[in-house]
Amino acid sequence: MTKKIYLADLLEHILESLNIISPEVFLGAVFLLLIIAELFLYKYASQKTDLSESTNENTYQNTLWGITLISVLIALNQVILQFSNTNDTFLFGEMLILDSKAIFFKALNTLSVFFLLAHIYVSKRKYAGEFYPLVISVLIGLNLMTMSVNLLMIYLSIEIVSISSYILTAFNKTRKAAEGGLKYILFGAAASAVMLYGMSLLYGMTGTLNIASPDFSRGIAQTDNIASTIAIVLTLCGFLFKISASPFHIWTPDVYQSAPTPIVAFFAVAPKIAAFLVIIRFYSAVPNDLQVLTAVIALASITFGNFSALWQKDTKRLLAYSTIAHTGFMLIGLVTLSELGVKSVVFYLIVSLFTNFSAFLLIDLAANRTGNDVPESTSKFAIDNFKGLGRINPLFGILVVIVMISLAGLPPTAGFFAKLNVFSALWEAYQLSGRQILLLLFAFGLLNTVISLFFYLKIPFLMFFKESEEGQTFQLSTEQLALAILLVLPILLLFFKADWLMNIISQL
Repeated sequence: MTKKIYLADLLEHILESLNIISPEVFLGAVFLLLIIAELFLYKYASQKTDLSESTNENTYQNTLWGITLISVLIALNQVILQFSNTNDTFLFGEMLILDSKAIFFKALNTLSVFFLLAHIYVSKRKYAGEFYPLVISVLIGLNLMTMSVNLLMIYLSIEIVSISSYILTAFNKTRKAAEGGLKYILFGAAASAVMLYGMSLLYGMTGTLNIASPDFSRGIAQTDNIASTIAIVLTLCGFLFKISASPFHIWTPDVYQSAPTPIVAFFAVAPKIAAFLVIIRFYSAVPNDLQVLTAVIALASITFGNFSALWQKDTKRLLAYSTIAHTGFMLIGLVTLSELGVKSVVFYLIVSLFTNFSAFLLIDLAANRTGNDVPESTSKFAIDNFKGLGRINPLFGILVVIVMISLAGLPPTAGFFAKLNVFSALWEAYQLSGRQILLLLFAFGLLNTVISLFFYLKIPFLMFFKESEEGQTFQLSTEQLALAILLVLPILLLFFKADWLMNIISQL
């Protein structure tokens, strides 16, 4: 018997859904507000001929930045309030779900934008007015990704994030930025096309786009295993692109090198946070055995990322390959297909949030320090430009050492427990299944961790054991130092309170 759907009930459901996703509705209004405000502020700044050009520009920039910051903080407060006011709820005809996982990941996304804005403030960067609406649009897309349980909604939210990211990559308007943006959009378009084809196959097999529906899992289980696995792999291509996993990582070094550094720090964290939740939901919905496939992808990402980083002479490219390797380590948690593995991935993502923002902030401050006269042919982010900075500014050097040790996965930093958790989950999975691929991944993962020490400790070595150029000075402002400490402090605290964070994750 067909269930009748009345228009009044449908409209009521839509209104209820809009009320529940109030943070995203608010951000949508902010997006429009920023576009309108930018037009009026630009016209106002242009007409104020009695003021200096720099004064007009500062007013224009500070107003847009302030509106964005206040809006992000309001959205963060709305997300936090959802923890107590919302139960697991399907929205818009089961296209979205608002559960504790989605709310937690939305909070992480919003926190990432806050750190992005803080990075822009302390580094005194100025961007065209369109920059801030684009950042808000990325945040809206990321939040929708975390709530999406419908394949079509997943695709649309990924495209919202991707299109805005392509523009932000080329925002510097340099030749290198344009090249990075072009590579990004070409690889992104290819990955999206393959993913959409895979989704269409899954829809044909199951008759539903809702991955949370029992019909989805049942339909795949009743289909030929090879055919369903091919469709799943094609769909995963788009997800792997967003997390920079091998073999969809080729765009990462060029984009990281050419894009504005605050945006690079954001790219290294926020899209991965949202995409990993999508992958976790997708893995839990499909009945196919993806353990060997995921292990191969993880192994390839770790190995390629670490060995490529060994030869880099530019810190941004080095950190780009580092994020590829860390994506491989996070995928280890999914290889295990266990509760501990999933918790380990979430823990790793939170640690990555602080370590990546810290790393990019510190190298940005060093690269753009006053008196850093670098020839045009040399990158400001060349590793050799960091020689002796630890001697000139010991506190800055200590902060860099903490961040690099965390990226390498050594105590006493949270990075140690991030890797310990995923390897513990992997060893437990090997003991239960006895699959040799898991043992191989365990051995190569540990070996790669040792290899990574050679490039992670290269920058601290140059800072403390090499002489700086004569006459070099390097001081951090109060704001820069405060933000750097704010980002680095959790890296140390989570080493001593790792169980506290794991208990919070366990409640999701």
